[in-house]
Amino acid sequence: MNKQKTNIIIDVLMMIAFAAMSVTGCIMEYMPTCAGGRGHGAPILGLGRHGWGDIHLWAGIAVLVFLVLHIILHWSMVDAFFKKSIKSWLLRTLLYIFLAIITLATFVPWFFVI
Repeated sequence: MNKQKTNIIIDVLMMIAFAAMSVTGCIMEYMPTCAGGRGHGAPILGLGRHGWGDIHLWAGIAVLVFLVLHIILHWSMVDAFFKKSIKSWLLRTLLYIFLAIITLATFVPWFFVI
C-alpha cells in the first residue's frame, strides 16, 4: 500500500473515531436522568451512561493513536516546517523533546488505567 492510501485510511479512521467521540459526548451530556437528576439515566439504544462512556473513552484513545500515526506519516513535512521556522538546532531539539513529553503525558497514564 502506498503512503497516500495509508494517509487517507488513517485520516478517515481518525475522523470516524472523532465523530464517535463527539456523538457519545453529546449523548452523555443530554441523556435524561432519573428523578431528581440522580442516577444513570434511561438507556439510549440499550446503553446507559457507563456504556456510552466506555465507547467515548475508546473513541478518544483511537483518536490519539490515529493522530500520532498521522504525525509520524507527515513527520518530514513537520520537520521541514520547524527547520524553516526555527533556525537554532538547540531550540528545535528542545521543541521536539517538549512535544515528546506532551505525547507521553497523554498516553502513559492510560497504561495504568486500562
